[in-house]
Amino acid sequence: MRGRGIRKSSDAGQATVEAAFLAPVVLLGVLMLVQPAIVLYDRMVMESAAFEACRLLKTLHPDDASASREYIERRLDAIPQVDVFHGGEWEIEVEGGEGSEYVRVRIEHGLRPLPLVGAAMGFLGLTDGTGLYRQKVRAEMSPHDDWLVGSEFGVDPSAWSSRWEEKA
Repeated sequence: MRGRGIRKSSDAGQATVEAAFLAPVVLLGVLMLVQPAIVLYDRMVMESAAFEACRLLKTLHPDDASASREYIERRLDAIPQVDVFHGGEWEIEVEGGEGSEYVRVRIEHGLRPLPLVGAAMGFLGLTDGTGLYRQKVRAEMSPHDDWLVGSEFGVDPSAWSSRWEEKA
């Protein structure tokens, strides 16, 4: 019964050493994938809120901008209130309304990057003085579709109503 159960090899412990070197590299790789995902998620929610607010502004009186601001804030609640996703206050600007030539929405906020990524972003000058990465979204659209403005009756509702009565 010679040599059973115990093997001696010069490779003993090699996997442990390799894992010790590989684990930080894998964790850094995961970290480098998570930060862009966070930034893209924030941007997606912000752009959606801005464009939907523009659609809302097209139907609101210009003096009723508070309703659109409340709508935007409700939509932005989809972003977790964690510094990695959102740090500080929302900066929201709405402009225009039903009779305006254009409606515009601008949303800006900052997020605190993950530790190692934040150091790299700071080194590259992508963060502000407080260490936050600033994201800005702007949406703009005309309250009236191009086909309507260029039509024979334009945007005058009474002209369209009279045309309907002529056809009836």
